[in-house]
Amino acid sequence: MNIQILSNLFIRTNHIKSERQSIWFLHGFADSGLAYKEVFDSPLNDNFNLYVIDLPGFGVSPINSDYVSIKEQANLIAQLIEKETSNQNNVNIVAHSLGALIGTWICQNLTERVNYYFNIEGNLTEADSYFSSKPMKFKSAEAFVESFNQEIFEKAKFEERYKRYYSSLRFAEPEGMRNWSLTSQEHIKENKCGVEFKELTCRKVYIWGDVDTPKETQEFIAENEIPNTLYNGVGHWHMVENSKQLYNDINEKIKTV
Repeated sequence: MNIQILSNLFIRTNHIKSERQSIWFLHGFADSGLAYKEVFDSPLNDNFNLYVIDLPGFGVSPINSDYVSIKEQANLIAQLIEKETSNQNNVNIVAHSLGALIGTWICQNLTERVNYYFNIEGNLTEADSYFSSKPMKFKSAEAFVESFNQEIFEKAKFEERYKRYYSSLRFAEPEGMRNWSLTSQEHIKENKCGVEFKELTCRKVYIWGDVDTPKETQEFIAENEIPNTLYNGVGHWHMVENSKQLYNDINEKIKTV
């Protein structure tokens, strides 16, 4: 694994080869690129250029005052992808949880350049905003962080997936979390984010498990005939809980296109 700093973003990469397609990985709320750690031990590492981003205000990447809202950050990443892959015809996007809003907007911006979009438990309905809406219930970002840190720490005592998440959470900037929360809600109301994902014209698939996905979202998937892959017995962090199967399946899907 290598490290690059691009557009003031901390990015984990492999050995980049110009002839290979790229895959860009986007984490969720209060998370970081650590969520995708296992990808560098997967077949994807041998077949594609990997870019695992710490988004502004998360992980090692500082808050960027020029790109505060979650929509602005999508524009930043889309510009970065265009710059870094100008000699490639196709790119692939993998996005998790609230970060999938960014993934969807990138696909809108890059249109025909997107080869495949893998949306992992991203927000489709208002019911999916169970973590990212929490900062709005507190008077300050600091008060939210104190409460949220304790909540996740208690879960991390018993579940490996929350141990990984807690590691990233400790690096997340309070204002960065609050910014994502405040600026994402208008895009989540009335399931707008799910409609935007449905209307994408690129190849896409929604990846979900039956442990944490809300009933409302499961119904949205069925009623709107969303292309999807269900992994039974898997929770919200497929990259941690089911990494080997997930990355093998992503590898096969891209190779068959």
